[in-house]
Order: sequence, then structure tokens, then C-alpha cells
Amino acid sequence: MTPRRQHVFALLALVPAMALQAATVCESNAANPLSQALCPMTQPADAAQTLLHGVVVEVGGQVLAERYFTADDKSIGQWWAKPVSFSAQTPHDLRSISKSVVSLLVGVAMAQGKLGSQDSPVMQFFPERKLAPDDPWQQVRLRHLLSMSAGLDWSEDGAVSLLSNESRMELSSDMVGYVLDRAVVHTPGQRYTYNSGCTVLLAEVLRRVTGRSLDAYSREALFQALGISDVTWQTGRAEQPMAHAGLRLTPRDLAKLGRLVLQGGQWQGRQVISPTYLKESLTGHVAAERDWRYGYQWRLGQVKLQHQSLDWAAAFGNGGQRLYVVPSLDLVVAITAGRYNRAYPENGQASDELFVRMAAEVARLKP
Repeated sequence: MTPRRQHVFALLALVPAMALQAATVCESNAANPLSQALCPMTQPADAAQTLLHGVVVEVGGQVLAERYFTADDKSIGQWWAKPVSFSAQTPHDLRSISKSVVSLLVGVAMAQGKLGSQDSPVMQFFPERKLAPDDPWQQVRLRHLLSMSAGLDWSEDGAVSLLSNESRMELSSDMVGYVLDRAVVHTPGQRYTYNSGCTVLLAEVLRRVTGRSLDAYSREALFQALGISDVTWQTGRAEQPMAHAGLRLTPRDLAKLGRLVLQGGQWQGRQVISPTYLKESLTGHVAAERDWRYGYQWRLGQVKLQHQSLDWAAAFGNGGQRLYVVPSLDLVVAITAGRYNRAYPENGQASDELFVRMAAEVARLKP
């Protein structure tokens, strides 16, 4: 048997399990018109072509639609893709959704009193770096890292070019040092430039103020409160944490983070994240791509329907990973996919369009 035919048969052998998992939520909500409208939408006609891996749709704290697929996947750092039968229990690379989670951890640290305000100078956390008083880095604040407006000399694109600063940072034995060595070439706070290095610095600040690794602190201060235990932060060269792209969670646990955001940082009566910080985090501070705004590691935009526009906040990840929240609909949509390292629109458009269709349907049917 040829390798190609073996690969096809391996995929077909996994299909029954996928179909069974998909049916569970939809069958249990058979009397719910909204669930029955959403469930068929979780299996779009182009699912195989667009390497869709999983979809979770939650409204008002209840999962109303969920589906998983069998498809090729390639975790970060792997050279070759392989077939995976995804399920509700299968962790998935979140790629740059990791950035939004680091932002949440900053809010947790502030709620715990371990970290001061967003206006704290970044360099106060790196006293070993001796800078002149007029060095432009002296003007960079935590809020500039959070909003990716630090003004650094940085080039990064969604296709993950080997020549990008992100790739060069990842190949460095000292990612934090690589970022701090970049020149500040624009006035901080005035210009958005997508920059994974900002997240790497934020994670290092968290390590220094908490005395805990990113993995340990995220588990103790955030994930345990939400009942999330299957957590992996992947590491890069020299075992450096990939704060900007290395988190793996199940789609259901990803959806929990969206619910936490919609609840103003509160979970089961406990205030996990500072509500003041979270509100500012979901405020557009600078113009981003397309017609979007950028908050604190979150993109902000609108779904434009015929008679209304719905505000959304979203965490985006390479390959089509998405976490969308729509406050006016009390809606969370988590999507995982495998379209890694492709230029937009091929990278994420299918996920974005799937979300828009679902938001429109919820807006049409929700009481």
C-alpha cells in the first residue's frame, strides 16, 4: 500500500469517533431552536478544505453547538503534519491566542497586587539594563507592550517568514534580550505594529514580579480557578517559554476564557481578573489591521448586519485559531484549525466568516 493510501485509510478509520462526539451536544439540545440552528453550521461545506479542527459555540454559559473533525495537524515545532482525530478532550495549539492569555495574566497579577499600573515604565523591571536618561526605551510603558504600540523596530507577518523579527527572536538563545536590543524608532503609544516580542517581555515581567514560571503562574492564578488542568506552554530554543505562541488548551477550555471575559473577570463568585483592567483591555487604544482596533493583546471589531452592528473582541492565532466574544449576545465562539503559516486571507478568513455566520444566526434567533 502506498504511503498516500495508508494516510487516507488512517483518516477514514477515525471518522466514526468524530461523528459520535459531534452528536452529543446537539442531540442533548434537540428542543433548543438556537442549538438546532447552530449545529449544522458547525460543519461547513469547506471544512475539509479549510482544515477545520473544532468549533464550540456557547451562549449564556451553555454550550449549544460543538463539532470536531479528523484532519492533519502540525503542532508548533513539528516538521510534518499527521492525522489527528480531534475531540472535546484533545488539546490544540492556540498560537497567538497565547498573547491574549498573557494579557489576562497581567490583569490577574494586578488584581493580586503583584503588578502596578499599566503606566509602569518597562525598564524598571529590567534594572540590569543600564540606559541613558534620554534613551527612548525610558518612555516605553507596560500599556505600550500590551497595545503593541511600543514603537520598536520590528517586522512580523502572519505567514511567519524566517526573516521576520519573530523568527529571529525564536532562534535566539535569549528572546528577552533580543527584544530589549531592538531600537525604539517611533513614539510609544502612537503606532500599532504587530509584535510578538511585546508579549515575550510581558511574560518576563510576570516572572519577575511573581517569582513563578509562566506555566506555574498561569496554572495557579488563572487556570485552576476555571477548572482547567490540561495546560501546556510549549518552549523553544534553550527551553525558553513561548509566551507569544506556545499555549495548548482544549477548545472547551478556550471557551471558558471567553466566558470569563464576558463575566468581567469573575468566575463562580470569585474576582479572578481586575474588572478595571479587563475593561481597559477590551478598549481600542490604537488602529490595527483592516477596520479593527487593538486593546491589550485583543483585537476589537464589529459584525455588521442588515439592521445592527455587534461589537466583538477576539483573540487570534496563526492557522485560523479564534476566540470571539460578543457581549450583546452573551456569545462565545472558539474555533481551531490547521491553516498555519499562510498569508491572510487563507490563514484565518474561513474561521472569521464562520464566526460571522454564527453571530448573525444568534442575533436573529436569540430572545
